[in-house]
Amino acid sequence: MKRQWRRRNYFIKKDLQGKYMFLSFILVLGATILFTVIFSLLSADTLTIVYKNYNLQIGRTPTVLLVAFLRAHWLFLVTGGVIVVAVAMFITHRIAGPLYRFEQSVLEMKRGNIGFDIRLRKGDEGSDLAGMINQFNGVLSARVKEMRELSGEIDRCVEQLSGAMTEGNSDAAASLARMKDATGRLKEILHSYVIKNE
Repeated sequence: MKRQWRRRNYFIKKDLQGKYMFLSFILVLGATILFTVIFSLLSADTLTIVYKNYNLQIGRTPTVLLVAFLRAHWLFLVTGGVIVVAVAMFITHRIAGPLYRFEQSVLEMKRGNIGFDIRLRKGDEGSDLAGMINQFNGVLSARVKEMRELSGEIDRCVEQLSGAMTEGNSDAAASLARMKDATGRLKEILHSYVIKNE
């Protein structure tokens, strides 16, 4: 059976991934330039003799080596750049995917949907955070369910109380006591949360 949840799109958050891919490429390019500058400074006072295709060339070592390197290895430079970008894309995909999932989950929670679990792929970053959010949703779901049950109990008590009052029945006191108990438990649950602007 084919897995439905597997992501095919490697550019999930293009701005985040593009930024980190560019920074990785710049970091590798900067390290290469730094190595070249250090090598050039260390070999600035030396000469190199090159014999190629029946030609004898004499020149300063940094210049001769840089020209020979660029002439012979430009393909390796381009391939290395592509590999750095591909590796950066793979690494950022493991971060951007869960980040996108967290954003979508928070939007769902904002809409009032807390009846879900965040599921990440094996190897994705953020599994601890996903577990904590899932636990929070579980606790909040249980509390909301309990508040719904208490609200239903209060509604039933009000129905019984209004029926007893019209018929002159003695069940009014018992209904009032149950309603008071359910209201107290509901208040206790509601006051266990700290809310904004309180």
